[in-house]
Amino acid sequence: MPLANVSCTEHVIADPSLYEVAVGMDLSKDLKDPAAGLLKKMEEGNPKSIERFKERIPHYPKMEPMYHLFGIVAALVLAAAFALLAPYGYYASLGSLALGMLSMVSLWAFLSQIGSLCNALGMQVLQVEPGAGIYCASALILIGTAMNLASIVRPIIDEFKAKRKK
Repeated sequence: MPLANVSCTEHVIADPSLYEVAVGMDLSKDLKDPAAGLLKKMEEGNPKSIERFKERIPHYPKMEPMYHLFGIVAALVLAAAFALLAPYGYYASLGSLALGMLSMVSLWAFLSQIGSLCNALGMQVLQVEPGAGIYCASALILIGTAMNLASIVRPIIDEFKAKRKK
């Protein structure tokens, strides 16, 4: 599922997944038309503009790998593991809750940085929008958060009811 959709006017020119962004996209292969054709024309007709790209993307057309995204995935896996342990302890629920929320915030912050990168390249015509992947991940994280909150609050309510009966 695409993490983000990068579009120019009405056309989606890239829809990279989290894995593609993490290992470094190859713009010459991963961009769709009309951007791929325009990029080739720029390389041939205006090498100075390509030099500007190389200031921000040193290994152009290959983007720099963003291995920290694998850290976000690892945090999500740990959050899921802690969620499995939640019935056995209060701290597992808190760990799952914290890791899940931090992962979601990190994904959305990363998405905003992609938009900043496009603007820094001097291409204000590019628009970066959330993809289906980030919406699905956020929905699952929010469901997990609700379940963790329920497992944290339930023992407190049960204890309160027991005290009330006495």
